[in-house]
Order: sequence, then structure tokens, then C-alpha cells
Amino acid sequence: IKAVVSTQSTGIPDELAAEAWAKSNGIAGSLAELCQQEALKEEIMKQVTEKGRAGGLKSFEFAKKIHLSPEPFSVENDLTTPTFKLKRHNIVKRYKAEIDAMYSELD
Repeated sequence: IKAVVSTQSTGIPDELAAEAWAKSNGIAGSLAELCQQEALKEEIMKQVTEKGRAGGLKSFEFAKKIHLSPEPFSVENDLTTPTFKLKRHNIVKRYKAEIDAMYSELD
């Protein structure tokens, strides 16, 4: 499954890949519903970890938790610039509750 992973372990799964994964795993639902599935999060984390290992990342550089959002980062929702650069401050502000929850689960 291809996922867009950004700062603070917030990501937007590729909708077609998520739907294909869901179908192959006997799971139905909208992208928003799939984003809540622990099994999808685990699959994406597995793939992110594999890519990180292949890229030579150290263990402390790996994401420990991930939050999936069905809403793409865009200019319209003020999460990217017109040149598609991430507005990290806005992303952190928008997903503060989710980020705080992920950090509290790690403690």
C-alpha cells in the first residue's frame, strides 16, 4: 500500500491501494472508515519500516505510531503551499490531538 507519510507520523493512504488492500482482506468501507482500521495502519507501518530499513535508517529514526487521515494535504485546506510544500506548522496544529494521543500511547 502506498501512503503519503509526513511529519509527526500523519499520513494519507493512497485511496486505490487502500481499497485494493481492503478487498483482499475482506474489509469494506469508505476511505475514512479504512483509515480507522488497525490492520491497515499495521500494514502501512510494516511497509514504512521495510522502506526505512532498505534506506539505511537507524532504529531511532523510525516512526513508532501513525495516524491515517482520508483528507489529502492541499492548498484548499491550508496544509500545503501552492508549490505543494508542506506547511508543517499548520499540519501539527491541525492534527495536534492525534499527535498528542500517539505520544501518550508511547509513554
